[in-house]
Amino acid sequence: MERIHSLPDGTKLAVWEEKNQVMALTLPVRRGMGVSVLARDVLKDLTSVLFRGSVYYAYHSLEHRVFFGTAGEGQPTAILSDPSDEKGYSGFQLLEWNGELYLFFRARSQKGKTWEIKFMCPLSEREARTFWEGFTRAPEPVYAVGEKLSVLAEGKICTWNGKQPPEPGEVLRSGTGQKARDTILRLEEENRQYKVQMAALAQKQEYQLAEVKKQYDELAGYAAELQKEGKRWREKYYKKH
Repeated sequence: MERIHSLPDGTKLAVWEEKNQVMALTLPVRRGMGVSVLARDVLKDLTSVLFRGSVYYAYHSLEHRVFFGTAGEGQPTAILSDPSDEKGYSGFQLLEWNGELYLFFRARSQKGKTWEIKFMCPLSEREARTFWEGFTRAPEPVYAVGEKLSVLAEGKICTWNGKQPPEPGEVLRSGTGQKARDTILRLEEENRQYKVQMAALAQKQEYQLAEVKKQYDELAGYAAELQKEGKRWREKYYKKH
């Protein structure tokens, strides 16, 4: 998923996937600066987030490994591996909550033909833990960050205060009764509005990225013309001497 992040110094960093590559570009575009390639082996599910002044990103690679990295700080590192794609890692979501950076994702359960929502803290503890299990199909969760982390999936809601991380395989207690139904309806409406807003934002960012790429191509073409002109003048000079 393409994102434009606002950095502390006032600039912006655009991060997107293009032709199996993670691309990044600092905005506004300045002479001598261009598109950076952060990774070249992307299969799907690129996610990025701004956390404590740095932009972090994660993705599913062509070799079915999950990579995590920091924009502008070397190569990403593998944090999960599933060569046969048996676990079906997908649906990655980096998010900041409660002063920590989390990577949430879904995976097939080793206990049977069910799915789980799992998470890890890639900056501090790279052990994948089960957050919620028992889905009959791959869930598409919605994450609501507040005093508690609320996760809506398959018409059910699960909340977590973050103080006592669940043990692997533990299913966190879901709300019940009218209060839970009201919360689900509220989150569903928020999710609908969020999708509308994200669709509009994605369209706007797509236009901005297109304009940025156009400016970059124009600058690159201008630089190429300057190189050609310089070469012609050097050739003329050497002919005279």
